[in-house]
Amino acid sequence: MKEAKQKKCVYLDYNGTTPVYPPVLEAMLPYLTDHFGNPSSSHYFGSEPKAAVNKARRSLLSLIQSAPVAADPSSIMFTGCGTESNNVAIRLALLSSMHKANSDGLLHVVTTNIEHPAITQCLNSYVSGGLTPKITVTEVPVDEFGVVSSADVINAIQENTTLVTIMTANNEVGSLQPVFEISKICRQKQILFHTDAAQAVGKIDLRGLAEETTGADMVTIVGHKFGAPKGIAALYIRPKCFDESGRINPEHGGSVLLMGGGQEGGRRGGTENVPYIAGIGRAADMLFDQHGDKAGWEANALHMQKMRSRLLEQITVGLKESTGQTDLTRVNGPLNENERLPNTLSIGLKGVQSGQLLANIGEAVACSAGSACHSSSGPTKSYSAILKAMNVPPEFAVGTLRLSVGPNTSLEDVDLASDIIVKEATKQLKS
Repeated sequence: MKEAKQKKCVYLDYNGTTPVYPPVLEAMLPYLTDHFGNPSSSHYFGSEPKAAVNKARRSLLSLIQSAPVAADPSSIMFTGCGTESNNVAIRLALLSSMHKANSDGLLHVVTTNIEHPAITQCLNSYVSGGLTPKITVTEVPVDEFGVVSSADVINAIQENTTLVTIMTANNEVGSLQPVFEISKICRQKQILFHTDAAQAVGKIDLRGLAEETTGADMVTIVGHKFGAPKGIAALYIRPKCFDESGRINPEHGGSVLLMGGGQEGGRRGGTENVPYIAGIGRAADMLFDQHGDKAGWEANALHMQKMRSRLLEQITVGLKESTGQTDLTRVNGPLNENERLPNTLSIGLKGVQSGQLLANIGEAVACSAGSACHSSSGPTKSYSAILKAMNVPPEFAVGTLRLSVGPNTSLEDVDLASDIIVKEATKQLKS
């Protein structure tokens, strides 16, 4: 008799993207129907879309500032994705700081060796001279848990350093970086600081990250990581940060990337995507909706931490029971829950090829690999640059899975996914 086909695919890839949450979709629909006007229009049909865009700016500010009511809403620039936000942040920082170039005409940027490609590839284009101005880059290495030392970052600063850019949380292993501390020191040293907070929004409390006197100069926020649709993101830019410390504001000449009709206060040409902007605003508001005595983000974090812990326990115990071995699993990233995202489990399975495992369970469990295998033999298979930077042993790195839960992940989901992963890993180990 044929075994019944698995009907449910468990979604454990929230770090890749989240579903659009129902209240977000509901908030978007009016701007796809009745309130379809252009927010730049001065007539009746432009007033409601314009109000929605301004409301969304304030909602996003509430995520990263302790007193967003007093903040300048124009400090939020809407973009099409996190990559655009990161690229613009880098370009603005460089163009504003040409006065810091050394005798060879070079500027300097400090970052880490675990950043998203939207940072590393953009910086590499300036290093190679494909984009100008030309720069040099110092990639500060992280420790074995994927965390950079704030002291090492500060020690990497040179006389011609114009920007420090460090992610708030790593997308693969969930390690939280000391961005609050680094930001404060950069402000004291009058060096621009940018953080890509794409993975952190909705999972940890970020209020104060863009504090007026000690916070980041620029912050990247990405909608589809916390319940809004893909195609909408934002860049927070601290007011007047490009007019200080000898900088010359490149925005005085208009947009540095998309030239056009002067939208977004002249920073980004192109008619605003009002439905999606309304969506990201509602997603931000949801994080502060009350769930009993807790704000939405806090209730979500507690739930996700519980689901993550259950996943780890079920996989670890399951493999021990199925193989009799106790050394088959390794958690990549911080062991202290206060130093990692509450929803992210990067787990290495010794003796397992994650690529093969994912191919076999892809219809039943949706997750991703911490490794990208390109070879079919030997212990030196190619794997994630993040895991290499953390010196994860290759025998665990090539078998790493990234399992990321969300607010709607249930115990049933976790137990079903764990069982499927354990069974497939056991097949590999016994074959």
